[in-house]
Amino acid sequence: MSKIADYLRERLTGEVSAEPAVRKRFATDGSVLQMAPQIVVYPRTTNDVRKLARFTWRLAERGQVLPIVPRGSGTDTTGAAIGSGAVVVFPAHMARILELDIKSQMVRVQPGLNLATLQEAMATHGLFLPPVPSDFKASTVGGAFGCNAAGTKSIKYGTLRDWTDRLEIVLANGEIIQTGRISKHELNAKKGLQTMEGEIYRSLDNLIEDNQELIQKLDESNTPNASGYALELVKAKDGSFDLTPLVIGSQGTLGVIVQAILKLTNRPTEVSMMAAAITGEQDLPTLTEDLLQLEPSELEFIDGGTLELIEQLGGGTPWKTVTDVKPVAMVFIEFDDRNRARKVKKAAKLLESAGVLDARVATEWEDQESLRSIHHSVSTITNYSHQGTSALPLAPDIAVEPSKVPLLVEKVRGLLRHHHIEGGVWGHLGTGVISVRPLINLANLGQRQIVFKFISELAEAAADLGGSLTGEFGEGRMASVATGDQNGQELTDLFVKVKQIFDPYGTLNPGVKSGSDQQTLLAHLRQEYNQSGAEFNLRG
Repeated sequence: MSKIADYLRERLTGEVSAEPAVRKRFATDGSVLQMAPQIVVYPRTTNDVRKLARFTWRLAERGQVLPIVPRGSGTDTTGAAIGSGAVVVFPAHMARILELDIKSQMVRVQPGLNLATLQEAMATHGLFLPPVPSDFKASTVGGAFGCNAAGTKSIKYGTLRDWTDRLEIVLANGEIIQTGRISKHELNAKKGLQTMEGEIYRSLDNLIEDNQELIQKLDESNTPNASGYALELVKAKDGSFDLTPLVIGSQGTLGVIVQAILKLTNRPTEVSMMAAAITGEQDLPTLTEDLLQLEPSELEFIDGGTLELIEQLGGGTPWKTVTDVKPVAMVFIEFDDRNRARKVKKAAKLLESAGVLDARVATEWEDQESLRSIHHSVSTITNYSHQGTSALPLAPDIAVEPSKVPLLVEKVRGLLRHHHIEGGVWGHLGTGVISVRPLINLANLGQRQIVFKFISELAEAAADLGGSLTGEFGEGRMASVATGDQNGQELTDLFVKVKQIFDPYGTLNPGVKSGSDQQTLLAHLRQEYNQSGAEFNLRG
């Protein structure tokens, strides 16, 4: 592999390393998997990425596959930021804000840009990018595209797809294309191109036309599901066409994003927050539906078992700023519009009618931080590591209809008890997306065997309630072993065809979203889990 590294080193302006220490650093991401790359590439320009893709394409034509694995800061919990080929690390050089148009509220960025840096820069102009994932301080724009980032505010603002105008992508063969919605006439022109771009538009349009009934099922789903590819968003009824929503959420399996134009909005200057203690006597499903009618900007929760675990692990009793009685759940509500005061009063009446005795309202920043500290206390679990036991991100985004969240939590708690393990459960009550973090020791053979069985059982539990295992983040490698059963063979085959259209030789992040099997992944399980990804600024 040193010969390949030497070859690329002579042709790229960025750095290329095949050093064992560098490869080891990039063998892990935020998931429980470990997979060392053959080389690590730090591209300096779009042309570097293009040259790398052309090189791997030529290798593949001769029967040698060197996968391309796009990577940001390595926080991905699904195993999508690691691979056995060339890991392409963007934050080292391609991490700039290239252009800002304040009047149109648009910003053009590179994939390695840190999300927190972007938000801070936009805040100086009174603007922000609404999708705020929980790990946004560590995440990059490219990583956010890979998983179609959502977060606490997705209930009001949607996901990153909703805030992306267009993308610049390097295809598997090294071609560079621009995405964005094009008219029916423009689509026909694209289909006439004798290039890979033309072939993609021809094949994809035919695929969509031939599978309209199946794709319609994707469009009719009421539950978030990030598995597969968002085919239902590509072709509109007027015949217009856009590859952007297809590539977003594809986790680097359809192309490599090298630039993006994002839409911004005015930053809320004031918000009102509420925290309510649920005792178990309340009808939480009905209360959830009633609160949703008020259109909050956040509606989050932590279940009681998680609060108990936080206390057991030394995280204190954060709920005591709201109630003296340990609740069966904490619910957090935020309003950020001009009607927030009126909505807080209505929410208070709803809580009172439901029998919620303990609730707290915060309009000042310091009081809001106190309420947020309750919500953020789950870090006691996510950061826990003792004698090899850690909270594993096996199911970070199971999704059901919001009213069914209590039933899903009950099922999850039953699975944890069945396997004699503890774990935390919390999430976005407003969108029905919950995170499950079981405490597991990967060095223990018996507990290692639980990992994929537990994932499959969670997928079954979600499916029983009409939900999905992957509400927001995509399958990566970890969930791909279970989402095939969830989606059914027809949809699974359809997604495989999409992948083949964009990546006929399988050079773009293979094994991610599809193609992984349990036995292979078992061999790549870490012996010990920690959250730290590779240091993106490391040079080789």
